[in-house]
Amino acid sequence: MTRIKRPAAAVGAAVLLAFSLSACGGAPTDASEEDFCEAYNGISALGEADAEDYEAQAEAANEYADELEEVGTPEDIPDDARKGFEVYVEVFGDLNADDLEDEDAQKAIEDKYEDDEDDVAAFSAYAGETCAADVELPEDPAAS
Repeated sequence: MTRIKRPAAAVGAAVLLAFSLSACGGAPTDASEEDFCEAYNGISALGEADAEDYEAQAEAANEYADELEEVGTPEDIPDDARKGFEVYVEVFGDLNADDLEDEDAQKAIEDKYEDDEDDVAAFSAYAGETCAADVELPEDPAAS
């Protein structure tokens, strides 16, 4: 092989490898329930961002999506809930300050997954059921 062909072949192999890795990408499907719930319940970090700092809120939402995608889901998640997970991660990953600046930010977010509403509901139900024991509820002031 000539000197020019070797670097070209190496670059071509690297590009092919990159495409093959991205084609089978996506969030893992073998997360432990504990790791999944820890990542899912990380949404509380969104509440830590200043309510008027839409950039910080969007950044927190994007980081939340990255964490969820990195951890993935347990392997026993139903197919519709898994699809809802993927939509959920995409929506939070794509949020930007303009989305959150809207007067009705919740509606703007819901509009982003309107076509996948049933799957997102299945994911929310799965996560709620799976992670319910992991959520620390505040003490009831009336019980004191």
